[in-house]
Amino acid sequence: MTIEKRALQFDNLLVYEKTQLRTDWQEGFFMMEDLLLSEGIYKTGPVFFSVAPAEGEKSFGHFTYYLPINEAVRLEDEPDFRFEGTFRIEDALVLRQANEEVDFHVANDRVREYANEQGILLEDTFYCVLLEVYGDMIIDLYVPIQGRGE
Repeated sequence: MTIEKRALQFDNLLVYEKTQLRTDWQEGFFMMEDLLLSEGIYKTGPVFFSVAPAEGEKSFGHFTYYLPINEAVRLEDEPDFRFEGTFRIEDALVLRQANEEVDFHVANDRVREYANEQGILLEDTFYCVLLEVYGDMIIDLYVPIQGRGE
């Protein structure tokens, strides 16, 4: 697996945030999928999420889940969700198919080791893009380069 530099951009996004155990990362993914079904919203891209450190707790993280959808929406009955017009990271180190590692935290460590060797400073927050391929889930990991993020 090769680590490369790439941008990441999506438009028309549903967003859900939660601080939770890092091992429970899939819960937000299921929340997004349930909202699609209950509200009749059409997704136009893969679910992705960010993980930021939770202060003082290594086993917890602040997760922000993003779901690209076909158009802007107002969800007055869903206070836990919000709409964002655009999400963009200008420059990030990317490890494609990060699920070949033990977990995405191990993949994140690998990217950070590479960045350290190359003298590249990275943001603390990283992003996992969940891609469904032939019924399997693969993860592409994006770690924004400092000063080149959102």
